Amino acid sequence: MKEYVFEGGLKYYQYENEELFYNAITELLDKGYQIKNNIFLSVLLENNNERIILGYEDIDNKNDIFKELTKNYNNIQCILPDYSNTFLNIISDIRNNFGYKSKIKCSNNNLFDKKYSKVVILLLDGLGVNILKNNLSDESFLNRHYFSTINSIFPSTTAAATTSFKSGKSPIETGWTGWSNYIKEINKSIVLFTGNDYKTNEPTGLSGYKLMPYEMFYSDMNNVCGYSIEPDFSRKKHKIDEVLKKSLKTINKSVNTIQYVYYTEPDSIMHEFGPYSKEAKDVLKQIDKKIEKYAEKLPKDTLLIISADHGHIGVKPLALYKCEAINRLLNRSPANDSRCITFSVKQGKDKEFEAVFNGLFGSVYKLYKTEDAIRQGFFGSIGDEINPRINDFLADYVAFATNEYYFIYEKGKDDFVFKSHHAGITKEEMEVPIIVLRK
Repeated sequence: MKEYVFEGGLKYYQYENEELFYNAITELLDKGYQIKNNIFLSVLLENNNERIILGYEDIDNKNDIFKELTKNYNNIQCILPDYSNTFLNIISDIRNNFGYKSKIKCSNNNLFDKKYSKVVILLLDGLGVNILKNNLSDESFLNRHYFSTINSIFPSTTAAATTSFKSGKSPIETGWTGWSNYIKEINKSIVLFTGNDYKTNEPTGLSGYKLMPYEMFYSDMNNVCGYSIEPDFSRKKHKIDEVLKKSLKTINKSVNTIQYVYYTEPDSIMHEFGPYSKEAKDVLKQIDKKIEKYAEKLPKDTLLIISADHGHIGVKPLALYKCEAINRLLNRSPANDSRCITFSVKQGKDKEFEAVFNGLFGSVYKLYKTEDAIRQGFFGSIGDEINPRINDFLADYVAFATNEYYFIYEKGKDDFVFKSHHAGITKEEMEVPIIVLRK
């Protein structure tokens, strides 16, 4: 540990790493110190007349400690969820195209210039507007056919958004709010897609599909043939060629058709290498060329809509599972998603939890009481029917990432460090494109 003394006797204790910093915070809180302010990833504490700052950030200029500790802070634009401008509104457009009503208002973007007998939704995982504009040239197929920008479903993450795309319902209705969630019947958090125990990765016999089944948004449309086309998830590697080939094979030229077509990239490659990496650019260029050839083969009277479940932002990890000052206030491990994280807090510890969490992470996460987040429309429109599992899933508090950090909230989950992530409320994560080809 390094110690620096500033004007007026203010001291800054710089710890070698994040874990030692958390340990020191816990010890000082137990000695009666109180957190008074959050200074990026450092904390100002007071006890009687003593004021000290704890952190693990290097400082060079020792003249202005507050300026020094915020030098790496990036003021990133955030976008609150807006369920009047998501793909759910476009689903209403699609239903209207085939003569069916929807409880959700249609969009205001004049997507349908006429009635189409075939509509294809092609969802490219992670293709936010920033990814599209920064990784592909203006001459690319996807950029040439860019139509408009809409908001991601929130949380801006695959489990929540793809389920909304498919069902035509918001996360508050489906119950699919994130990657992993607490199942009270077995007292464990499971990965909703697989049903595996989030902590041990062992099968539980349950899954989101069993616990919260849903129907495709076109299931009641008797004058339409509907298809859901996705990669074979039993295999590690997926090729877009196979998905697009299946789409062309199943589209019915003689009857009304809706297709939901999903592909896993560029999400996976960005998680590993970063949102603007050479690897991500190369994958997107290949996808762009293949989709252009695919689009040429689509039959006449087809509307191809290409969009994304969420965007991406470059990130750095915070090892929340090492923070005893937070974890000792919880009934169980946090859950949901790394950048949209939920907490079940011990009875009578609410105020202490708020003070400690905001003191430690208030510069990079926005903390809400869950009831307030629901009331403000984060997980769906006000008035949407609330899924019975929401109280367990979203617990007492939910925190949304507002900066370039993500929580590792379970021990053993730090063997892979994400270079890029999503589920927060930054512009990079929340803005997704609508790309249109009319035939």
